[in-house]
Amino acid sequence: MTEGAPETDLLAQIEQGKATPQILDFAARGMVPLPPEELVRAIASIIASGDPHLAAIAAESFKIFDAGSLRSAVLSPGVRTEQLAAMAQHTQDAYVLEPLIRHKAVSNETLAWLAERVDAPLQDIIVTNQTRLLAAPVIVERLFENPRLSSEIRRRADEFLEEFFLKQERERDAAGEVEEAVEEEAPAAAQAAVAAVEVDEAGLSEAAKRSLFARVATMSVVQKIRLAYRGNKEERMFLVQDRNRLVSAAVLKSPKTRDGDAETIANMRSVSEDVLRSIGFRRDWMRHYGIMRNIVRNPRSPLDVTLSLVIRLNSKDQKTLAGDRNVPDAVRAFARREVSRKET
Repeated sequence: MTEGAPETDLLAQIEQGKATPQILDFAARGMVPLPPEELVRAIASIIASGDPHLAAIAAESFKIFDAGSLRSAVLSPGVRTEQLAAMAQHTQDAYVLEPLIRHKAVSNETLAWLAERVDAPLQDIIVTNQTRLLAAPVIVERLFENPRLSSEIRRRADEFLEEFFLKQERERDAAGEVEEAVEEEAPAAAQAAVAAVEVDEAGLSEAAKRSLFARVATMSVVQKIRLAYRGNKEERMFLVQDRNRLVSAAVLKSPKTRDGDAETIANMRSVSEDVLRSIGFRRDWMRHYGIMRNIVRNPRSPLDVTLSLVIRLNSKDQKTLAGDRNVPDAVRAFARREVSRKET
């Protein structure tokens, strides 16, 4: 070890994987002569090493540190990406996670992992870092998976999609950089040929789905968003079912998605609740009776959308809904009350 900084040399050995097994064992137990913030980093490196025996011991030792020591470790010069990842996974303290989320060395994977778990104040820090979100849209995607996602952060994440991806596509259209294909109604003979082939609820045959799956499987999220926004009807009907919310949302925001497409999507049980909620909150689409009826009748539609629409259905559809065991009990009961009210 260098005479001037033995602790730093000891930490460097652990970080670089050059420490002896005995030193690693002592370090995993928190029994090496290092300042608290350096000991945090040493133990975090052992956790990140993947050694099942030492990592388990280190994870237990990690519990002894207070928030001040963890925060100091996060802010210490030279802290490593894998150390930040280990610290993120072993604390829920916002005092520690706030500087960790802001840190330049934190990985996109760690931010995505945190996005699915942290509370609203930390969600705000994540969604504010637009440079990161542009580099790794998966962070936004995982935010939408957070069960504690605040309505304000959801709104801002939607705005991010609109501002940084779809705005770029609209600007490209305005500049004439992309030649759009005009979707025309197929001739009657072609429609009859398609009708003879078995298709799913999105109007896609098995062959079409296999072909589209093979095409998009190797695409990045940004590439899929672009295809969802400007693709043909088959591509959009396929991508609206994508598990990535940014991709499915791009289909709904596409100027090529017309009322007829929205009516088809509203009837699909393979789309997410977020897709159905977005359709239900579009005033222009809710003025289209067929779209509204399909949203209410879709068992996957969220109750905060469907209950307010039941009273707008005509008497015939309310009676049908009152006996439909596929919809949630609350929707069916509400429809029964409306039918009873009109009959009295």
